[in-house]
Amino acid sequence: MSNKRGAAQCLQSLGNIHYALNEYSAALEILNEAQSQFQQINDIGEAAQCLQGLCDIYCTLNEYSAAKVVLKEAQSQFQQIDDKIGAVQCLQSLGDIHYDLSEYSAATEALTNAQSQFQQFGDKMGAAQCLQSLGNIYYAVSEFSAATEALKEALSQFQQINDKKGAAKCLHSLGNIHHTLNEYSTATKVLKDAQSQFEQIGDKRGAAQCLQSLGDIDCALHLYSLATEALEEAQNQFQQIDDKRGSAQCLQSLGNIYRMLNEYSAATEALKEAQSQLQQIGDKRRAAQCLQSLGNIQYALNEYSAAIKALKEAQSQSEQIGDKIGVAQCLQSLGNIHYTLHEYSAATEVLKEAQSIFEHIGIQKEAIYCHEMIVQLSKSTSLKSKFTRLFKRKK
Repeated sequence: MSNKRGAAQCLQSLGNIHYALNEYSAALEILNEAQSQFQQINDIGEAAQCLQGLCDIYCTLNEYSAAKVVLKEAQSQFQQIDDKIGAVQCLQSLGDIHYDLSEYSAATEALTNAQSQFQQFGDKMGAAQCLQSLGNIYYAVSEFSAATEALKEALSQFQQINDKKGAAKCLHSLGNIHHTLNEYSTATKVLKDAQSQFEQIGDKRGAAQCLQSLGDIDCALHLYSLATEALEEAQNQFQQIDDKRGSAQCLQSLGNIYRMLNEYSAATEALKEAQSQLQQIGDKRRAAQCLQSLGNIQYALNEYSAAIKALKEAQSQSEQIGDKIGVAQCLQSLGNIHYTLHEYSAATEVLKEAQSIFEHIGIQKEAIYCHEMIVQLSKSTSLKSKFTRLFKRKK
């Protein structure tokens, strides 16, 4: 019996190594075999741990249906043997799955519950991981102050227990927040630090994600050549490790670069393909962003009806998942269209709403833009009224 258990444990360790090296097919095959051997000797705890490992791999591959199946089985087995830590780890993983699927309310509930249980058990790593995930949720719903607070606290907790990967992940997320708030210098510094840390521990995915984020900053700074180079390299790295989400996000960013360069045909092709890929893996937030960008392209091409339809649909999708910045950006674009069509009242209404949201979430640059547009609209409306009065007087 001991020889069989030892052999199964060796397989389990090998599977985990393949997973760490981004060799997912080998990891799946070996962990499935290890799980089978543990079940044969009735070692429920080790079998459940193998199921956890399989869940992690399926999540990495964006195969969430398969992930949920093995996760529920693992949770059930942990509960059978009264392994409370194992059961709460499954709850944590379920929360992370909800997050990946843009189901932020369900994710918050599961992760808050898991965090509380980890704290009760004295599991510092588990509690820090939940806090990190909650910080990412706050970021996704544009609650940047709460996100920053949670991620900085999680970073501190990871550093205390010398969890380098957890700390690097927090830095990456904090860098993305600085980018969103237009704090590009700070964002670049933080992301390069995170990238270096990921490279030191051999985390290819983390390093590629940082390169992707740095490419997005170059794009925001209108350094399109540098941005394209970084994003194409990041996309290549994601493809090498079969990360469909990362690859699709890079394609989305490249599509936006084409849009900025007025290469609308290439932009439309890239964004539609990215949208399709993101929808397939359940990334609702990014898929809505693609639709928003496609609406902006139609606006640039003077296809106003199609643009309004796309932007309203993107706005609706963003509202459904609680993405405030996505909603505000759609409203801002709709305001621009109404302005172009001389529909000043409608333009003012949506721009005021966009301005309010931008101010609430701390995006001052866009709030100021909306305010300036509203002032311009007021002048245009006043001028239009003056011409109308003069015309009537002449008649």
